Amino acid sequence: MLYSAFLSAQLSPNKFYASNSEDFKSLLAYAKIENKAVIIDFVADWCGPCKNMDMELWQSDEFKALKNYIFIEVDIDYNQPIAMRYRVSNIPRVIVEVANSENNILIDKMGFRSKNQYINDLEYYNKFDFKEVYAGGLNEKMVGEAYRNLHVSDEKKTYNTFLKLSSKYFNKALKKEKTAINQLNILYNLILKGSHKKAKKNLSKLSLDRSTLSDEEKIIFEKIIASND
Repeated sequence: MLYSAFLSAQLSPNKFYASNSEDFKSLLAYAKIENKAVIIDFVADWCGPCKNMDMELWQSDEFKALKNYIFIEVDIDYNQPIAMRYRVSNIPRVIVEVANSENNILIDKMGFRSKNQYINDLEYYNKFDFKEVYAGGLNEKMVGEAYRNLHVSDEKKTYNTFLKLSSKYFNKALKKEKTAINQLNILYNLILKGSHKKAKKNLSKLSLDRSTLSDEEKIIFEKIIASND
């Protein structure tokens, strides 16, 4: 049932059309199953710049080579609830997000942009498998760790989006439960951000007894201590 709905809404081998909220919801669920990010392209029949972007960007060989996305077209005139949900007031509008419970946004750009203004960003996020993020579900600590792992896996550290999302989830976890691991995870993210002095200063304020730490906590603790300014 789910896959037949996709086939009926498929515009091309790598593009789907969400004609209503249920279609859109099903496509997000499909992205989660596939462990892929979602590209949402907000358009309208009367939008000339949208058509130009379609020809220059979405129909380009460079974009078609990217296989790690679920690409959804949303016509704002025919699917107003989704346009309102994302507060779309001007088009073209392109949002790239992880289809988890909070729809974490990776890219959000408005107005006509050339292929060259998009393709590098799209190629970058296309490299990643979001399986661990999706597997984290509603567990803030697990999702925070998943995003941090994505950040660490990026050798060039081209963007800091994953690290920001990781810290966001660790802070949510800390608000729910003030445990040593939640505090240490936030401090370790400061180290990864380059704020070594701040992280170590805050670590000293915690006055943690190493002998009482779990193995997981000890690993993070030692990484903070061993970091260089």
